[in-house]
Amino acid sequence: MQYSVGRIHSVGQVFISKELLQMELTNYAIARGFNCKYLKNDSVRLTVRCNVSVCPWRLHASVVRGGPQFAIKSLNNIHTCGCDIMSDGHPQTSKKWVANAVKGKLVDKPTYRASEMMSDIRREYGICIPYHQAWWGKEVAVSSLYGDFRTSYHMLNWYSERALQSNPGSILSLELVVDLCSFWTELISNSRVQGVILAASALNGNNELFTVAYSIADLETYDNWVWFLQNLKKALLSDRRIAFLSDRGRGLKEAIPDIFPNDHHGYCFQHIMQNFNDQCAGKYAAPFKKLLRKILQRIAYAVTEQEYEDTMMAMELNSADAKEWVLQNDVEHWSHARFPGQRFGSLNTQAICSITFCHLWAYSYRDNLLQNVLNKVTVCSGHLLQIFDVNLISFTLPYRFGELYSNLAESFNNWIHDARSLPILQMVDKIRVQMMEMAAKRKIDAALWDTPYCPKVQKIIEKNLQERRSLAIRHSDGIKFEVVESMKTYVVDLHLQTCSCGHWQLVKIPCKHACAAIGSNKEAVTQYVSAFYSTEVYRAAYETNIQPIPTFDMPDPPQPSEVLIKPPTTKRLPGRPRKRRIHSRGEVDHAYICSRCKQTGHNRRTCSNPPHNPDGF
Repeated sequence: MQYSVGRIHSVGQVFISKELLQMELTNYAIARGFNCKYLKNDSVRLTVRCNVSVCPWRLHASVVRGGPQFAIKSLNNIHTCGCDIMSDGHPQTSKKWVANAVKGKLVDKPTYRASEMMSDIRREYGICIPYHQAWWGKEVAVSSLYGDFRTSYHMLNWYSERALQSNPGSILSLELVVDLCSFWTELISNSRVQGVILAASALNGNNELFTVAYSIADLETYDNWVWFLQNLKKALLSDRRIAFLSDRGRGLKEAIPDIFPNDHHGYCFQHIMQNFNDQCAGKYAAPFKKLLRKILQRIAYAVTEQEYEDTMMAMELNSADAKEWVLQNDVEHWSHARFPGQRFGSLNTQAICSITFCHLWAYSYRDNLLQNVLNKVTVCSGHLLQIFDVNLISFTLPYRFGELYSNLAESFNNWIHDARSLPILQMVDKIRVQMMEMAAKRKIDAALWDTPYCPKVQKIIEKNLQERRSLAIRHSDGIKFEVVESMKTYVVDLHLQTCSCGHWQLVKIPCKHACAAIGSNKEAVTQYVSAFYSTEVYRAAYETNIQPIPTFDMPDPPQPSEVLIKPPTTKRLPGRPRKRRIHSRGEVDHAYICSRCKQTGHNRRTCSNPPHNPDGF
């Protein structure tokens, strides 16, 4: 605020434009706490005085040599009015002033909220502004920084050509059609163009977020999913079977078996557990509900058929309805023991909705024999150029690494949090920059690793090697071994790379029993760890860089009436745009459970059912 007071100080002071002088006068009046009145305000002169008629403060400025500069010709910088507006607000805090005050912070923080703007302006300028003024000020600032949100779609055509120039060897296809396209995403909306962001994520060899795909969409439909999966199938450079991992978005559950009939589809267990609470366990008392939840979790984590059968028996003994619910809710898609493909990766591909904007960068690494094959593919269709970043390491393998939860989807959603508030072009470019910087950093970090496997996997191997020392080994034929742990025996087959505990074949890292058998056979454990975890493969995944895309010479956007590539035509719903994630199939926002009859859909006040008899529970 003191900085603003000093901006108007003497006769002869020159400003580069009249608009800048007016802005500085407004800042000066707000900082000093008085209101000013314009006496003359035209293209060649500007005269302003204090709004209190008896106060002598007055300023006169005029254009310098035809402009555009303005210079102060006379200034009486003395106030006798006390400089007191006598209120928390100020009459000159227009939305344009608010935009100029917060523009710098919006550049650094695109998610800068109106409520935060109100607090910062209060702290920095000592005045209060209403929420609607802060909101509109943010809108003006965003438009000033990034242009019209609608024309941002039109500039994707230019951006796609520049991306192709900066990344030679890529395949780019752009089709302008009336039909809408599709893709994967986590829901976002804004006040300008309603839509969703679709995102698919995976784990790399060091258990880190690896962006598989992202896009912008309007709606979620079966046809859109089919379109996306067909393009994804074209981008795959391997004939390996694929394990798709999702939360069963609309249309996705039906589209995957249609496009990938021989591949596997796993479901996020977090959503299964939530549905179980809402649809089955909710009618029971808390202690019994907790017991059923634990049994359901054991069903999901069971790695052997015997363990699965035993746990299902326990569920039946406690609640026949709960067992029936499990059998009716696709247990083969979320239980380790019943999943037909190996869960090598994560049940975390938060793949939801369809798109009208996509540009597919596909990075596919063939794990077989460590072949360094890294291709870039750009697929464009629909109203807009559509942008994806796709790394297909875990999608070219029918494994899922034993993961059950969609943590990576939430990680990706948080990772692009700032980008989601930007117009479409800036959002796509910001995510590309984030991916480029992340890949560059990991490439530098991996160059310093001196272990054959990624650090996190190396720790698991070392832990298993330490725990194997207390195990007893019984030889069979040099390939099969019997390993004794706490009076229990486990059979290890080095040729098939299996252990009866199930963990070796689940995560492709020798368990402690397998480590004991391998050590007894005088072999190195590292020979039996999946090459996916190796430092060599990790480095290969980041070997080809995402190239920078210069935008300094980007042409000015056209007028909204002249745009050729338009935003998706979506219907604006009443109220604030939704920002929470899309729920998976079968999941509800809130399940109302009556405390009297334990039925869903109403509460105790409107209950007309007989009281619930828990039969001792």
